[in-house]
Amino acid sequence: MSADPITTTSVTRRTALTGACTLCAVAVTGCAVGQAFRSDSRPVRIPRAGIDIGGAAVFPEHRILVTQPSDGVYKAFSAVCTHQGCAVTEIAGDVVKCPCHGSRFRLADGSVADGPAQEPLPARTVVVDSDTLTVT
Repeated sequence: MSADPITTTSVTRRTALTGACTLCAVAVTGCAVGQAFRSDSRPVRIPRAGIDIGGAAVFPEHRILVTQPSDGVYKAFSAVCTHQGCAVTEIAGDVVKCPCHGSRFRLADGSVADGPAQEPLPARTVVVDSDTLTVT
């Protein structure tokens, strides 16, 4: 019996550089899109009802997390995980969790409680107006 011949493929320097440049372009574009997604600051009006003192609510359709750390004080954050852009969804005690890789963020200030995320959730501005909150 004879062995099958080994087939080799040579990669030119031009092909390797083209592939590397394409990969970099895709990565940079992805980062730019992610930043645009995170910095969306269109005003959103949401009801105050359902956000208890010491609690929080996620509004996935607006990519917003709203907390009420003390009576009448509201804070808002982006509901987009700073690790890889997944939506944070599950509120458990004093943190909100990202289902993709397990990052957890503190409700009080959006800071990282547990990684892999390294950056806090970006803060949003909240204006209280009677029974509604306007988040920008």
